[in-house]
Amino acid sequence: MPKGLIIMRYDNKSGISIKAKYPGEGLDVSDGTLMNIFSLHEFSKQDGIVSLTVGEINIATYYTGEDLDYYVVLILKLLENPEDYEERLKEISQIILENLEEEKYIDMLPSLFTQVSKLL
Repeated sequence: MPKGLIIMRYDNKSGISIKAKYPGEGLDVSDGTLMNIFSLHEFSKQDGIVSLTVGEINIATYYTGEDLDYYVVLILKLLENPEDYEERLKEISQIILENLEEEKYIDMLPSLFTQVSKLL
């Protein structure tokens, strides 16, 4: 089962910022790891999903593309396969994007995390 979900954004003025995360406590990801995520997506400049391993965690992340510059980051345990979560990560990312206005997605994070965590 995944460890958590992070919503982050990039802008030229302030750089990377975490907009929301679930669970709120105990989900610590270093600034270096966030920069690794940003760099992977920045290299391709395309929206979509990439995965990486940093230390003891696997990460699957969906990038919205340059128009919005949001990243939906699923933090996994080391032995979990990011590919197992790609389809559901894409689905919940679309829901989050549809609810960016007034940050409505924040209240949805617990149920979205449950949804993405279920293996088929």
